[in-house]
Amino acid sequence: MMFPVILISIFAFIIIGYFVIEYSFLVPVRKGLPVLMYHKILEQGPDRLTVTTAQFDMQLMYLKEKGYQTLTFREVKALLAEKAPLPRKSIVLTFDDAYVNFKSQALPLLKKYGFQATLFIPVAFIGKTNIWDQGNDQILPAGDLKQISNNEPVAFGIHSFLHKNYRDLAIADMEEDLKNCQGTLEFYGIPYTRVLAYPYGGYPKEDPQLKKSMFDLFERFGLDFALRIGNRINPWPIRNRYEMKRIDIRGTDGFRVFRIKVRKGRAKLFA
Repeated sequence: MMFPVILISIFAFIIIGYFVIEYSFLVPVRKGLPVLMYHKILEQGPDRLTVTTAQFDMQLMYLKEKGYQTLTFREVKALLAEKAPLPRKSIVLTFDDAYVNFKSQALPLLKKYGFQATLFIPVAFIGKTNIWDQGNDQILPAGDLKQISNNEPVAFGIHSFLHKNYRDLAIADMEEDLKNCQGTLEFYGIPYTRVLAYPYGGYPKEDPQLKKSMFDLFERFGLDFALRIGNRINPWPIRNRYEMKRIDIRGTDGFRVFRIKVRKGRAKLFA
């Protein structure tokens, strides 16, 4: 009689272990501020960087039904300055690369559910394509960006000038990059918040001296926040404004994975 019991126990252990590793089962819900990271929203073709319009609609409906409220980074900055508690069910929605499909696919759904978002612009590529990915996806032109800034619940941040990895840049290159972003956006008359999303999520985290010099540069430039990836929920209050973590939302994730990421930061235990 013992042998079947042992087999059942082993089987149960394997099943529980699988759900713990793959879906963070038994891992507690994390408190703090989740910042979701999107790239492309398209009607078809889900992949690592593309969430379909139907998926995005379902995700926003879930957030609305669960009582989430979106914050801008200006609001996050104000809450930190006031040393205020984080409002319950707060979340930040971000979109990298300022693709044309943001205006055609994502924006109508954001308005439908009454949500705000921040769009990060790779400034040198305004009105061009994502050649850093050897792609041909159109980036929003300056006219559309100005129209969105005047009429829609969207703030703009910077996604560097040339979409280069900050992990590989010297301080002088970072400074030139930020100045080029500032000068170009001011030339076009495009308002923006002082928030940087690191291209590729990369920055010199393994080089403490270079990282400190970079943070000092950000302070001089007046950056309020800089965002990596990390797939974690940010504890409140924010511990380091220039290492805020974002949660990578992929079209290849199922809806269950999305729900887990919103509540825990990641689905896989060791992601």
